[in-house]
Amino acid sequence: MHLIYNFRKVRLLLLFVIFILWSGSSNAQDSLKNLPEYSLPLTSQKLVIAHCMTNIIRFKGHEMEDSCNPAYYSADGNISSPIGGLTQVKTMADSLLANATLDEAVEFEMRAAIRSGIDGFQFYYILHNPKWDDIIKAYFRVAGQKHINFKFTFCISHPDGGTEALKIEEFARRINNIMDEVGRNNPHWLRTPDGRLVIYQWDGEHLADIPADKQALPDQFYIARAYKRLADAVHERFACVFTINKEISQDDLNHFLDYFPATWIWTLPYSNNYIGNRVAAQCKLRHRTFTASVFSDFYTSKLLKKGTWNMYHRVSDAVNAGMKNVDRKQIITGLSYNFRKLFEFGIKQDAPVINIITWNDYPEGHHLAPEVNHNEGFSILLNYYKNVWKTLPSPYLGKDVAIVFFKKYKHNVKPYPFDIPIVSFQKEAVPPSWEDSIEVVTLLSSKAALKVNGKTKQVVAGLVSTKFPMQAGPVSVFVKRSNKITVHFTTPEGITDKPYRTDRLTYTFSSEFNDFYANLFKGFKPEYSHEYNPAFKSVHVKMNK
Repeated sequence: MHLIYNFRKVRLLLLFVIFILWSGSSNAQDSLKNLPEYSLPLTSQKLVIAHCMTNIIRFKGHEMEDSCNPAYYSADGNISSPIGGLTQVKTMADSLLANATLDEAVEFEMRAAIRSGIDGFQFYYILHNPKWDDIIKAYFRVAGQKHINFKFTFCISHPDGGTEALKIEEFARRINNIMDEVGRNNPHWLRTPDGRLVIYQWDGEHLADIPADKQALPDQFYIARAYKRLADAVHERFACVFTINKEISQDDLNHFLDYFPATWIWTLPYSNNYIGNRVAAQCKLRHRTFTASVFSDFYTSKLLKKGTWNMYHRVSDAVNAGMKNVDRKQIITGLSYNFRKLFEFGIKQDAPVINIITWNDYPEGHHLAPEVNHNEGFSILLNYYKNVWKTLPSPYLGKDVAIVFFKKYKHNVKPYPFDIPIVSFQKEAVPPSWEDSIEVVTLLSSKAALKVNGKTKQVVAGLVSTKFPMQAGPVSVFVKRSNKITVHFTTPEGITDKPYRTDRLTYTFSSEFNDFYANLFKGFKPEYSHEYNPAFKSVHVKMNK
């Protein structure tokens, strides 16, 4: 009996010690702040890593979510007709993969991403969706079986609801299950040279319980402690990349850099006072890793409760809400301007990682995955800039390439009858009028004449952005040198002065269209947007031979 009593006393003492360690003491600060490993390299080579929406994938029995389901793209003939069509995006893979297996679907996504210049995915990873884990496992399985050189990791995203302990328990159980099945030493994990698992965060601060009495410690200590606990629970060491998705004070930035080795910036557009300047400079001063981020576009197919970010997830709910009670969000990106300038900024910083926002978030309109509006235009730029960043020859060396960017109508034209309000939610880095033009980005081997819709300008070699006036109809592009036409194409889509619905997604098309999509995947045939080009029949692209 005496032994049992003493055992209970020891157990209570151990539980008390564990509680003290869990709740955190002032000594715990020293165990997390400014660890030497925070200054170690994040990667051994330069990588392009894309944010991947895990569940937005098409295979048999698994459709796209409503806000990017091609079934709701048309303005008539479907349940979303009363609002002019729910989605403003139409994925090319939907018809190809409607009867595909999960393994076939993830193979397509990887091969298409590699064609776009992407080296790996960080998976959008949230609570209460364990079925997504099977998709992640499939990526590892197929990458191994097919010998596809691709990296993967998790992006812990807005872990809201419940206590820190419960959230860590769920994440740890699921991550352990994935890692145990695919192998912890699997070469496809995104790891630092010293073996830490690179973990991204998107609004990931909410994993932590922040106590009322913080004992003079910053919030970032408790956030870092929560991720350390998660790392311990999955028997790993983490290199956490914290996210900046809004303006951040210098104090908060330094607190994050006290406890984390790296950061990435979400969809904050490039401007003369771009936040990346301050963040990159502070990372350099603090010996932390600044990873650069680029995004192509931002216009949501999501219908949101007016004045909020609360999304109508089901098409029926969006239709029932009606056009007067919803809005869509946008960022003015200046056609290709934002994408180019963010990439150039990352190159200037010699960042070890370029983050692509995103691979397949079609509902927010910043996708690079095959889709009938974005097509391959931004991917062509990515491949070009990637080689500049890695000091490699241009992938288009010796060729003439032309890429067209435009909106389907001018920013001050009101659609009829489906005029859904749009809200710009970031500071305007460029004025909306910048998008009231046809932009052609050329990659020329030498000086040539660029002719767009009958107007000609002389363009020098290298990457050049040239603008032409908007006019209704499809866009015709010629590149001519020494009386020889080296590039000629007409866009499948056209420009209108009478749009029937709100649609501010950027349209792109290029002279590389046929080559880019050729042999991408067995049975794949690209589709086209031609809402405002009723005469469209087929695509003719003349390339320089």
